[in-house]
Amino acid sequence: MRIRAEITSKYINETDRKVAVVANALAHPLRVALVRYLSTKNYGRGVDNVTCNKDLVKMFDYSQSTVSQHVKILKEAGLFITENKDKFTFYTLNKELLEEFRDFLKL
Repeated sequence: MRIRAEITSKYINETDRKVAVVANALAHPLRVALVRYLSTKNYGRGVDNVTCNKDLVKMFDYSQSTVSQHVKILKEAGLFITENKDKFTFYTLNKELLEEFRDFLKL
């Protein structure tokens, strides 16, 4: 789902757009599982814990390219924060964005 920049309405605000982007990113079971996995890594072991891309591929029985495609969508939505070290990419969960999304759903 692409959100057109030219769509303007007095009823659509920035929060609505942000929620739509996050909801779209979570619209696939593998992406939900990736977020859940990263949240247990980040929350369970401390805020500085990161997960390497090879660990995601190993944990989820999908090809590296499939995992990368889904991770890209999560990154574009702002849910995954990346850090590159050498040839590896490390991910942390954007807890603030996820909490904003969760709070919105409590309407």
